[in-house]
Amino acid sequence: MVFELVSAPLQRESHENQRSLLQGIAKLMESDMRFEVRRAVVGDEPVLRALRLQALTDSPKAFSSTYEREFARTTEDWRRWLAPGVTFLLEAGGEPRGLVAGSRDPHDFSVVHLMAMWVHPDLRGRGAAHALVLSVRTWAAEVGAKQVRLNVVESNGRARRCYERAGFRATGHQGVVEKTGDVEIEMICDASNCDK
Repeated sequence: MVFELVSAPLQRESHENQRSLLQGIAKLMESDMRFEVRRAVVGDEPVLRALRLQALTDSPKAFSSTYEREFARTTEDWRRWLAPGVTFLLEAGGEPRGLVAGSRDPHDFSVVHLMAMWVHPDLRGRGAAHALVLSVRTWAAEVGAKQVRLNVVESNGRARRCYERAGFRATGHQGVVEKTGDVEIEMICDASNCDK
């Protein structure tokens, strides 16, 4: 898999953390699936909308939103979704195939929340999810965050294992997804060490 991470330079990363990041990317480059992760920009609203609708069709219980809610969003709603945090898009064969968002905690800027993670089923198990997580982790370190935090539905074993491989660990905090009643668990990792 050849993986190209398109991101701003790592200005706040130590040399050791940069080396660790590059080692993680090198691991992703060892198979035959080519994909690229890039930061979403204004103009990507239709792509973001299409990916969110695919995600909610494929895995409706994995998200707190609904297909109907996302379908009703306007272009301006999607534009607001892109800021003030970050959204990364995963493309394979020139087609959008995944996304993830990151947002700084409004009460604690040392924390970034990883949200809305989804990878097309054809790319699961091929390093695509790890590449998206790595993108948010890199952005978190760039903006000076110390920790990346996420919530995942407890019964979604595949997603939990993906996050665990990326260095996340459960905090013991749990919540309930309002629309489904499913239990979700909180997971965290250090912003500079998530890929270990």
